[in-house]
Amino acid sequence: MTPKNEYGQECPTEGDALEALAELVGHRLAEGIWDLSARELGLRRPLTEPNDLRRVAEHLMTVGDLLRVAGRSTKVRVITYEALSRTVSS
Repeated sequence: MTPKNEYGQECPTEGDALEALAELVGHRLAEGIWDLSARELGLRRPLTEPNDLRRVAEHLMTVGDLLRVAGRSTKVRVITYEALSRTVSS
């Protein structure tokens, strides 16, 4: 089960990111691109940490136009989740 923050937002997963990428380029190509990106960054799959998802997303944003869209979408989801998950002392 994916952890949620206090706002009920689920932590983005590698599966979520792959699904979004696959909508643009197809499942086989998405899997290959994602795997190559993770390897290039020295990451081992499956990616479970939001920071690792953000790193791959940022890498995708440098590769090409369609990948930039998918990468930016994933990065925004991760950043939003992390920002809403921070504890603010009152």
